[in-house]
Amino acid sequence: MKTINLIIYFTFLILLMGCEKSSNKRTIVIEKGKVGMIGFGSLMSLNRTEEVFKHSYTDSIYLVHLEGFQRSWDFVASNDDKGYTTEELKNDGYYIRDNDTLPFDKSIYLNITAQKGGAMNCVLYMVTEEEIKDIDLYEFGYERIDVSEKITEYNFKGGKVYAYKATPEYVYDSEKTKGVTIIPQDYVDLVTKACDSIGFDFRKEYDATTSPLNLELTAPVIWKKVR
Repeated sequence: MKTINLIIYFTFLILLMGCEKSSNKRTIVIEKGKVGMIGFGSLMSLNRTEEVFKHSYTDSIYLVHLEGFQRSWDFVASNDDKGYTTEELKNDGYYIRDNDTLPFDKSIYLNITAQKGGAMNCVLYMVTEEEIKDIDLYEFGYERIDVSEKITEYNFKGGKVYAYKATPEYVYDSEKTKGVTIIPQDYVDLVTKACDSIGFDFRKEYDATTSPLNLELTAPVIWKKVR
């Protein structure tokens, strides 16, 4: 009987702790016609986000944590797959190494990958349905996934929160990905400057929740229009 009472007690305690944890979260009511969007790489930059929208962003911005994920340098895109729709807009890519200008075929950018027990800092925007369509086009090679239940600080009502994760064919594999592949230095600078603009602690946490940057692959790049 004593053992049964202890089991009941601990079960109640676990449930109570779970309720308290849940109740500590604030609730955000997402306006009708809007959704939440996570920025974890270039879209942590408000300037870049506004460039994608082609107008100023005036809604709230939240600093949040995405549970169960870490940032990873393993999204790879071909120079021929930049989201352009016409041949005349395509570019040849060259990277600079030891004063030499060398051609490359593919670029690596940030992705998110599952990590049990992990949590990564990121930025949360509230965007319109039209704006999320613009982000869908910008994030070619990524799929939009529902992370409404993965935000540490908040619960959400009235709408969902999305993040972008690489589709399998865009995940970098050092053994299978063919061609010369680099990490553009300007992309790295864009992301780190966005973090620095938010604050020292945010940048420090970004470094801690991102897989190591391969400096051997990182280089300045230039683009020349295909003739």
